[in-house]
Amino acid sequence: MRIERMSVGLSRLTRASKKARTRERILANAIALFSDRGIRRTRLAEVASASQISEATLFNYFPTKGRLAEAWVRGEVAAILARVIADSLDRDGSLRSAIRAACREIAGISILEPALRFEAWQEVGRAVGTPQTEEGLLAVGLRAEQKRERVRADIPAVDLAEILQDAIEGGLIAGLRNRVDLGEGTATGAPDEADLFRAIRSRVDLVLDGFRKRNERVSAPAPRSASLRRATRPGPRT
Repeated sequence: MRIERMSVGLSRLTRASKKARTRERILANAIALFSDRGIRRTRLAEVASASQISEATLFNYFPTKGRLAEAWVRGEVAAILARVIADSLDRDGSLRSAIRAACREIAGISILEPALRFEAWQEVGRAVGTPQTEEGLLAVGLRAEQKRERVRADIPAVDLAEILQDAIEGGLIAGLRNRVDLGEGTATGAPDEADLFRAIRSRVDLVLDGFRKRNERVSAPAPRSASLRRATRPGPRT
């Protein structure tokens, strides 16, 4: 009986591994076609043919081009964040510094094909988001910061991670849009990698500042007294 259970377990692992390899092959072929033809001109039938699978099988993995584009650009961002934050957690380093380093790397990759990646993010906007099935390292890092009392703890780390992820993606999309609008050649004065990094970092820093504990955030100015308001109110024109 025990041998049978082990056999079933190994069979499931083998199927899962095969599905993962098929998914990677589909995505790699799709990215190659996107780069060669553009996303809008690439047909799902071409992706299936390049991956040596039927269209029905392709739809089981990626039912739309939006899902393919999402797996590419969101997967790229997620992989960089996971690697950099994991290294920071191992070294007990600063989460803010780790996120900034990740944003710089994201900018460096995205600037290579800005028009194509901007088109991919546009397709992501048309895709129906896939719910996350497991907690990401971004949330793990933020929870560690909460335990160190560096980040506010009145909001769950998972929710903070989602807000931060939106800021990273929003800054990246805004920077890519600016790059595409102004042209990709450096001679035209179009934004470069540093500009793209600043577009991401400005939003990330704003969000991270909001994540600070309540007693560390900037307080609103105290309201002025009624007598002071009357004293500073401009008088009638003469």
